Amino acid sequence: MSILGEYNQLSNRHCFENINFLAHNNLNFCILCDLSKVSFEPPLPQEIFEKFGPLVLFVLAGYTFESLRVFDDSVAFEAGFGKDNIGSVVSVSLEGIIQVIVKDKKDNNIVLFNRYDMSLVFGNPDEEAMQDSMEAILSNPQNREIMQALQKNGKT
Repeated sequence: MSILGEYNQLSNRHCFENINFLAHNNLNFCILCDLSKVSFEPPLPQEIFEKFGPLVLFVLAGYTFESLRVFDDSVAFEAGFGKDNIGSVVSVSLEGIIQVIVKDKKDNNIVLFNRYDMSLVFGNPDEEAMQDSMEAILSNPQNREIMQALQKNGKT
């Protein structure tokens, strides 16, 4: 496994442990999520769903908190949306949780967990491997000629 993959596993475990701790200690919290990693069952009406941006904040308090289920790779909870409080079960993969936020005694937001794009630190091993492979292939003059011929014929 790459260093980036290992770090992502570490981040997911850290996220899981924070949420589990808060749930077991009956502490309300919020999660900021990547909408592409969130699912709704039943699906929300389009007029509600399209109001979300790429990131969505869920407040886990009251019934929403009580309905929380924490799994190894995701969380799920029931929530109401819109003026009619339309109910839906929300499922979020741990990888989709960007922040876990709590309030302190002065009502300030405290970020307990924050996910970062570590490819900026570690690089992307898949892209690097692809680049290394392409350089190895093109280092052979015969392969370079074949690639150029294919490009001229519009096959790449």
